[in-house]
Amino acid sequence: MFTMTRLSDESLRFGEELASVTLGIDTLDRRLHHYTEMADGLVVINMGWKKVREFESCAEARAALGELARKTFSLPEPDRRLYYLQACLSLDSFCAFSMGQLPELTDQVGLFLHADCAPVSEAYLKERCARLQALFDRMGYKGSLQEMTAKWEAENRVPADKVQETMLSLMAAARKKTGEFLPLPEAEYTCAVEKGGAFSARSDYNHLRVVVNIEPDYTLQSLKHLVGHEAYPGHYMQFTMRREYYEQGYGAADGLLSVCNHSSSSTFEGIADMGVRMMGWIKDDNDRAFEILSEIKSAMGTASSYQKNVLQWTDSQVRDYMHKWPMLGGEGAVRSRLRFVGDPSRAALIWSYWRGDQAVSGVLDRVEAKDMDRYLDYAYGRLHTPASLQLFH
Repeated sequence: MFTMTRLSDESLRFGEELASVTLGIDTLDRRLHHYTEMADGLVVINMGWKKVREFESCAEARAALGELARKTFSLPEPDRRLYYLQACLSLDSFCAFSMGQLPELTDQVGLFLHADCAPVSEAYLKERCARLQALFDRMGYKGSLQEMTAKWEAENRVPADKVQETMLSLMAAARKKTGEFLPLPEAEYTCAVEKGGAFSARSDYNHLRVVVNIEPDYTLQSLKHLVGHEAYPGHYMQFTMRREYYEQGYGAADGLLSVCNHSSSSTFEGIADMGVRMMGWIKDDNDRAFEILSEIKSAMGTASSYQKNVLQWTDSQVRDYMHKWPMLGGEGAVRSRLRFVGDPSRAALIWSYWRGDQAVSGVLDRVEAKDMDRYLDYAYGRLHTPASLQLFH
């Protein structure tokens, strides 16, 4: 049975301090860089924390983070000692980035996300392509791998004018499935669509909806993935449960904040990406084909960002490289990806998807059925880095 585990008083107090410092850094960064109210900034979502520690400079904020980091060594829970130390380092690195002192993308990946900063290798992509080739051969497709992928995508495509209703139907089914292993919120998520943007879909928690960019093409399988990632049991459930843990006195205040380019980013995305797996929605060869294609697309994000921001490739060169590999979504997906990796404030974040998948799936692979409720409490009830998630036992 799913039960909530309460953090120690020391960790709860630390979470309040860290939440206030985090909001202070976000406020300072917005002031220094003249963000509009609509800009994402560092803190993307605030579910109710009001206290802000004000800073006059990044140097003052970094000094405060140094004091907080020293406190982490006395926290009772091993995973909180590790997580909070890495969270302080992430925020300190963000301050350095804000001051123009962390220009290298690979340093940003390593210090913001605490993830392996290497982009995907061609060996990895070729191995995934070999798996996809074997699967499509078994399914009876003919031609080159690109031709087989295009035929499979065409056969499974959901027309743009049907995306919203298909998402709503899938969310109803996913909500029911998720309720079998997590406590559901009363409010149900809905769906809106728009065209353009640097994303496929985003979880708009403040308005209880998933917003889908219908510029890319989607298959039924990719919409199932978006539902699992953005709504049930992904981001909507992550946000809701972190708020519930805090309000019941079990979870820390920093869980009320969704922070970008942060130590929690990779596991946040990885847990959401495991949504379809958690619901048991990988049922046939079409689902398995999409799973491989999704891995290729996620991994390719690191290559695209590295090529543009480290190797200084042009958009045309990055686009040509993307077309070497089987990718879903058509030109709309390519344009969306180029907008994403072209944003200096998000260029490192794209690593969080692929590296987050690796971190979370590695833990899930060893969690036995009898321990799943404890794992869900551990994963959803507190924030994690890839390293602190590994401490689940």
